[in-house]
Amino acid sequence: MTAERICQKVGGYSVRSAGTEKGARVRVTEGLLGWADLIFVMEKRHGDRLRSKFPESLEGKNVICLQIPDNYEYMEPELVEILEAKLSQYLEMSDNETTFMQRVLEPEVMDSWEEAVEYDSMDFSEVNAAFAKSAIALGPMSGKILDAGTGTARIPIAICQMRPTWELTCIDLSPNMLKVGAENVSKAGVRSQIKLELIDAKAMPYPDSYFDMVISNSIIHHLPDPLPFLREVKRVLKPNGAIFLRDLLRPMDEEIRHNLVEMYAGDCNSHQKKLFTDSLQAAFTLAEVEMMVETAALEGLRIYESSDRHWTAERVWCETRANASKLYVNIIWYIREELLSTYKTFN
Repeated sequence: MTAERICQKVGGYSVRSAGTEKGARVRVTEGLLGWADLIFVMEKRHGDRLRSKFPESLEGKNVICLQIPDNYEYMEPELVEILEAKLSQYLEMSDNETTFMQRVLEPEVMDSWEEAVEYDSMDFSEVNAAFAKSAIALGPMSGKILDAGTGTARIPIAICQMRPTWELTCIDLSPNMLKVGAENVSKAGVRSQIKLELIDAKAMPYPDSYFDMVISNSIIHHLPDPLPFLREVKRVLKPNGAIFLRDLLRPMDEEIRHNLVEMYAGDCNSHQKKLFTDSLQAAFTLAEVEMMVETAALEGLRIYESSDRHWTAERVWCETRANASKLYVNIIWYIREELLSTYKTFN
């Protein structure tokens, strides 16, 4: 997927990525091999596997082994650097600055009952489960967690089933989303852990330094200006608090957007496809996200492209930061007591 993402930034090429392993997100097919003019593989074993399984499809095809170990994470900087160097031997890699299509806003709130029900019917179970696991890995063993833009509460339900010690406050601006969410929470039997509230994430009523962690999936692209929300995250979060934000990336052009919709929403109805298309168009680029996070003075976040359609901003919960604050207070108090004692001795 990393090579596909890199080549998408270069004009004149149509690129697809596929795997040879059984568990690959997209498997290599005869059709894909027939479509390709050039075929790149990471390791020799990948090329051997293709030749063994698709001998006829590879007749007359140029299969190029890049000799890169297939053990990097998606968009890992070292992998990007290696791929760009290797691919430039075969492709004209442009040095021009990448331009993205213009952002087009979609409604901040999906407020009709029909929209809420249709959104809830879309199958995000795999993505939601991955989000829940990642959030749990970053957060504390127990504590108060804020889920901003919870929608129909599918993610907090998944989290509760894995982390019963968390108390989740889940907010949204859509009454109908929360109504569907309340039904889901009740059916899942986690009402004691999840509190649903009709709250604007850009102006929250909670006190400063209240939550141990803030999570949010796909709220940013709904906001005309996400800065007020990001500043609120900083305010309501404890100094040692964890952060896990994830949202869509805006594609560079309509062709890439169309390919993403067909890949991930190909089995959905026309209205659901339009919802996904509009969301991609309303999303931000990675550079825009980095700038907003810096402007909001949210520190210590790792911001990266986490899939071919998502960015992630994360910060792990750190007990050390909390203990450091307590230690600082204790040291100040100790110094004060010592000064008072010295003053009494000499007076």
